[in-house]
Amino acid sequence: MGAADEKVEDGKLGVSAGPAAPDVADATAPDAERASAEDVADRAGQASSDVPEAGASADPARDVTLEGLELEAERLTNPKRSLFEQTDPTLAGVHRGSALSLITGAASGLGVAFGVSLVAVARMLAGGGIEEVPEVIAIAAAIIAVNMLGAVVAWRTRTWELTEAGIMLRSGVVNARQLQVPYEHIHSVNMSSGMVERVLGLMTLDLDTGAADSEGEATCIKGLQAGMAHALREELFRRKAAVLEGGAADAGAPAEAVAIESGPADASRPLAEGAASSGAGSDAASAPVPDARYTLTGGQLIMAALSEVRVVAQAAAFLILIVQALNFLQESQLVNLSEAAGGVAALPMSLLVGAAVLLLALAFVVGFAASFVISLVGFAGYRAERAGGRISVERGLLSHTSHTVALERIQAIDIRQGLIRQLMGYAEVRASVVGSIGSSEESSTSDGVVLHPFIRLSEVDAFLEAMAPEFAGAPAASSLVRLPPAAARRLVFRTCLRVSLLLGALVGAGVLAGHVLPDGEVWGLLLIVLDVLLAVVGATLGIRMALHAVLRYRGSRIGHDRRRLVLVSGGVLRRMQIVPRTRIQHATVSATPFQRRLKLATFATLTAASGDIALRDLAASDAEELLAWIRPARAEQ
Repeated sequence: MGAADEKVEDGKLGVSAGPAAPDVADATAPDAERASAEDVADRAGQASSDVPEAGASADPARDVTLEGLELEAERLTNPKRSLFEQTDPTLAGVHRGSALSLITGAASGLGVAFGVSLVAVARMLAGGGIEEVPEVIAIAAAIIAVNMLGAVVAWRTRTWELTEAGIMLRSGVVNARQLQVPYEHIHSVNMSSGMVERVLGLMTLDLDTGAADSEGEATCIKGLQAGMAHALREELFRRKAAVLEGGAADAGAPAEAVAIESGPADASRPLAEGAASSGAGSDAASAPVPDARYTLTGGQLIMAALSEVRVVAQAAAFLILIVQALNFLQESQLVNLSEAAGGVAALPMSLLVGAAVLLLALAFVVGFAASFVISLVGFAGYRAERAGGRISVERGLLSHTSHTVALERIQAIDIRQGLIRQLMGYAEVRASVVGSIGSSEESSTSDGVVLHPFIRLSEVDAFLEAMAPEFAGAPAASSLVRLPPAAARRLVFRTCLRVSLLLGALVGAGVLAGHVLPDGEVWGLLLIVLDVLLAVVGATLGIRMALHAVLRYRGSRIGHDRRRLVLVSGGVLRRMQIVPRTRIQHATVSATPFQRRLKLATFATLTAASGDIALRDLAASDAEELLAWIRPARAEQ
């Protein structure tokens, strides 16, 4: 993807290889006065904006209206300024979070108080008197008051200040703490906001220094207003660049001059390549024009949610929820489960077995629906941009997150395909990053940052060329070798052993339940239902294990080009990992006695990011060749 006007099809926004696109140049014409600067900024990331997408309306007025609605929705969900935020706040001096953040602290106390009240209401419905109502009200009020007091104390004592050496974070009452983070040690600055914070327009900044796991919330700045959060992030990156270039941290535009205005972004003002401006003005004046931008269309978002399902986990959670609800009803004396079980036992056996199967099917349906909604809400508003040496990824409808990743921090690219996506020809692209990236969200765990949640496999190389050029073209340039036939025999043996152990465990569980449960018609009915569920679970897991073994042998391979390692591990979850040789800290080749007999080995590498990258049952000669390829890396650096 070397051309500046590379076109990306199938609904993705175009990718601009340069800092300015033709549409940006047209923004200086008189006609551009009728278009908002936000429209210009959106079109700046599109390389083929004059080519209509499939299914687009032919009516220009209708297209303009729909685009305006999308921009208005984007403005409301991602505001430039928060409630009551000043037009021109500055970054100079000592700051603390917005007073609106006290509402988020009180919200957690309200949740606990609501739970206490719910238990009291249930006991009243079960026949309890109203004499407990004053006590419940007092307990709920005390919980809210204590939580609110803690929120006020935390708000008053947590401050931040930009100094010449770094950003100073202060917190604590009894044990006062001051933490200074040097600008040159800040690897990335991530922004996130929960549902209540999004309503108030507040954000939390998390500074990743490579040791954020041990620092925890000490490096978090909570309760920032939207404009202040964006300006602070850009100022931190500007000062880091100034320090790394050998200048003073406050060189250039001082913090006092960093003002946040509510006006629209001006994408027609180019920024010097590799520099991050932080002068006064609009957001576009303080942030680089993106070199590349990707989003999801509505159809792609729905397909991404449908293909990224975790039915088993959600179905199990649904069944656990049912058990907890029954336990709650029993303890609250709202329902007598013993009498209800006697009535159920009188039903025909065929009807009871059918009801058990229907309950299991309902659990899977609910699990699928819950997984779909979670993925849909989690990836709504997805946008990935690269500006200079940084990648910014935003996503989330209710809880919004924004992660910034420096390209030099990316240790490996992980291209993942579940079973459904393997059939569809789509994949998810993740980046393994050094250190913590400051969130417990599914897209930002130690498993990496999701760069693109749903992209056609044939377009992954163009995506990497635009976003992370160092990793582009590796699969095509590498000579990949497959697992030898001896590895298939070992896979068959291991799969049969695992299936046997699984069946033994399930049969043992059924036999144990038969001995533990007391005699009686009701308990006999429960035992039959349990046996049916165990049989269904055993059959499902056995089929999955066999399918995984077949796909693993057929899809696994490994190879390298001159400077990058490519490892593909097949299976129900297919992964292709691309690792530059300069990122590999060490590599090992190991072999068990059984592997040595078949001339097989396990090859594993380790990067600065967490987790090994390994392939088992590789031919021993291929593993030695890979080890020899890695050895001269330091000499060439």
